[in-house]
Amino acid sequence: MVAMFLAAADQTILASALPTIAGSLGGLADLSWVVIAYLLAATIAAPLYGHLGDRFGRRRMLLGALAIFTAASMACAFAPTLLLLIAARAVQGLGGGGLMTLAQALIGEHVSPRERGRFSGYFATVFALASTSGPVLGAYLTEQLSWRAVFAINLPLGLVAAFLALRIPQPLIVRQGRFHPDIVGALLFTLSALALLFALSSGGHRLGWGSWLMAALAGGALIGFVLLVMWERHVADPVIPIRFFGVAAIVRSDAVVICFAAALFSTILYLPLYLQLGRGLGIGQSGLLLLPITLAMVASSSIIGRLVTRTGEVKLFPQLGLALATLAFLLLAATVSIGSTTMVLGLTFLVGCGLGMVMPPTQVAVQHAAGREALGAATATISVSRAIGGAIGVAIVGAILFAMLAGPDAATSVAVREVIEGGPAFVGRLSEGERATLTASLDQAYRIIFVVLAGITAVGALVARTIPKPNWTQ
Repeated sequence: MVAMFLAAADQTILASALPTIAGSLGGLADLSWVVIAYLLAATIAAPLYGHLGDRFGRRRMLLGALAIFTAASMACAFAPTLLLLIAARAVQGLGGGGLMTLAQALIGEHVSPRERGRFSGYFATVFALASTSGPVLGAYLTEQLSWRAVFAINLPLGLVAAFLALRIPQPLIVRQGRFHPDIVGALLFTLSALALLFALSSGGHRLGWGSWLMAALAGGALIGFVLLVMWERHVADPVIPIRFFGVAAIVRSDAVVICFAAALFSTILYLPLYLQLGRGLGIGQSGLLLLPITLAMVASSSIIGRLVTRTGEVKLFPQLGLALATLAFLLLAATVSIGSTTMVLGLTFLVGCGLGMVMPPTQVAVQHAAGREALGAATATISVSRAIGGAIGVAIVGAILFAMLAGPDAATSVAVREVIEGGPAFVGRLSEGERATLTASLDQAYRIIFVVLAGITAVGALVARTIPKPNWTQ
């Protein structure tokens, strides 16, 4: 749990510290790469750690990932330039991807299939707490100490996680035989994932969705994944076991996780922006107002994890949860311009209740379908699906938001863009007419955004209905 908290929190903890980092190191235009570099590296590393953990022992690989993550965190804390900080963040992501995957795979290794639901609920709780409390913790450390403390705090937490990991029993199963490293498969997956995630994270506001570079990245990712599938069919120790694509429980559960992540990360990233610009709240207030969705996910994940253990049901709970989230998003869309802030928070609480019902059962379904020997590789598919879903959701919502805010009035568009790029402090510089235009544009944009998110969660609910029921006698 400590290891997973480290990895999950570092995906969002810098949200509040980025402006301070820009003031300290400069390079505002490239500042987003401090976050993107970590996410890209962590996504790429997840299946590699899962593959190596299945082969050489998951505890051993977890300790290695902790060492990389902690050392890179200290390099981030002492980075003298933005370029070195971005490089250190990429290395940190290479460790963080292993923490997320191996921590969950170790539970699958040491806990019986029926009991995994309860533990998956615990881990989903930790993930929700880490993801949504990250910006608040980052803001506190930055204001009270320094932005460098955001990274330095990983040293004591990393040592605690390593101490606890050393107490985990040795692997129950160790595969025998000669190991054939799948270097070609690893390279194909790395390059394809880089192209896809970079396209999703950069499209719209950097490259433009219709640009030739975007087309090249999308085409390259597609070709790379096709070649990866063809290559992995004939490899003794594949990084991505192709047989997973023929297992309905894994494919459909991963699809549900993609929908879940698209809704969750879009809400976490863009809800504070709406509260700041549309409701006039401060940065600290908007961050704290993420607590309802956090608390809802914590409670929901814990309860559903225990229910999965008791009932063995893996498709009913994500189906109901995503349906509840769909209803809440539709109500948000209907009340976006007339509802009070209290109503917004109440509906986001319902969103959190619904999303909290997704991860415990889907993780149990994937691990049970994969079998004990491939727990790491199977769990890695969840991490990759979560990253891809988050990137897709953020890309779609960001594209809608910036398209809607770029109104027909050029002067107003310039003023609004200054607000979006500069933050709530620029709202005070707007005239009454520009402020009214901004509010109307935000209401219209977020009405569409909430409808789109409702559509994504509705698709997830429909897919969840098709997840096969596990055979618990196996």
